[in-house]
Amino acid sequence: MLLLVATDRATGGIRRAGFTLIEMIIAMSLMMFIVGTAVQFMRKQGLLVASETVRSDAFQSAEFAVSQLDRDLRAAGAGVADIQPMLAQVDTQALTFNANVVSIDSGDVRAVYQLRDADTNGARGMFQNEAVTLPNSSPAKLYPDTTYYSATGIVSSAETISYYLRPDSTAGAVSGRYLLMRRVNALAPTLVARGIVKDARDTVPFLTYFTQDTLNRLVPIVRSRLPLYHVKVHGDVADTGSSGATDSIRAVRVHITMAARDQRTGKDNLRTVESLVRLMNAGLLDRTTCGQPPYGVPTPSVVAASAPKQVTIGWSRSSDETTGEKDVERYAIFRRLSSAAAFGDPITSIPAGQATYSFVDTNVIAGNTYVYGIAAQDCSPQLSGVSASVAITIP
Repeated sequence: MLLLVATDRATGGIRRAGFTLIEMIIAMSLMMFIVGTAVQFMRKQGLLVASETVRSDAFQSAEFAVSQLDRDLRAAGAGVADIQPMLAQVDTQALTFNANVVSIDSGDVRAVYQLRDADTNGARGMFQNEAVTLPNSSPAKLYPDTTYYSATGIVSSAETISYYLRPDSTAGAVSGRYLLMRRVNALAPTLVARGIVKDARDTVPFLTYFTQDTLNRLVPIVRSRLPLYHVKVHGDVADTGSSGATDSIRAVRVHITMAARDQRTGKDNLRTVESLVRLMNAGLLDRTTCGQPPYGVPTPSVVAASAPKQVTIGWSRSSDETTGEKDVERYAIFRRLSSAAAFGDPITSIPAGQATYSFVDTNVIAGNTYVYGIAAQDCSPQLSGVSASVAITIP
């Protein structure tokens, strides 16, 4: 503390004086004012940073949701079987399509991605007994009503993918918010994004569909025509009218609006991301380039061993490998439980051109009963019908 020093003339001593009470009160008041102002400033800065972070997160979430849907939708129709539609459901808040996006078969040239550890139930076409309700359909519609086969005994490699909005009913969710969900085949749906809101005037839906006129201009399908369902197989007598209308769709506009709550005002800031996705495989015909499908192989042989647990499969070459069209490029090897209805994706493949053919499967479980199958594949690529072995139980 600063001391004022003065001499007392009467006593000759030194008199010491400090701040007065009023001066102390003024100093403390000024200090409290400065500290309070700084705290308010820092608080406002913190709220501003938090609000900007929330807005940025909302924008990034919207971009991620659109890019995820864009990536999958561009593959719609890839690798589908001849009787399998590209688009199965089109609605303003739901979209279901077929595409061979993921395959566990490294030799599947029609797949967009090869992923050996993918869920096998999500890397093939759906069986009829796995039919699920199409999301948001009212009245409820089951899909598929048949099993799509790419060749005799071989289910299509194109899985069924659904994107759809549903109200957010999780704890603490704000009313009017929606979740964007993604479902593959009959697997459990996964969350893509949350915090989605409808357009304020509901003039721009989540999904808008376009056909082409004679001048190749995109023409939007009016909302009153939706929803459309392609539940009949291609070539069916009922594959006309609204059931076949999805085949004419050439593009989809994805419109996502995310809400970010401003912590300063308590109001929502909206961030919108939009993308026009061209359906790259729309209207394309699945034409073969190597003539007729190859002939299959004779019934393969299977031998099981207990130590180590394994199955050895052997087979003879297709007659189209060295004679006929001479266009066999590989042999796909399939495995299923004896209780399964059909084969899914191949577990592996062997290149053609060998003197003898065999494969040792060590990925088996004791007590299970398996059926193996072999199919020849040409350069189209087309598969022959699968030649199934007898059922064999692992000791």
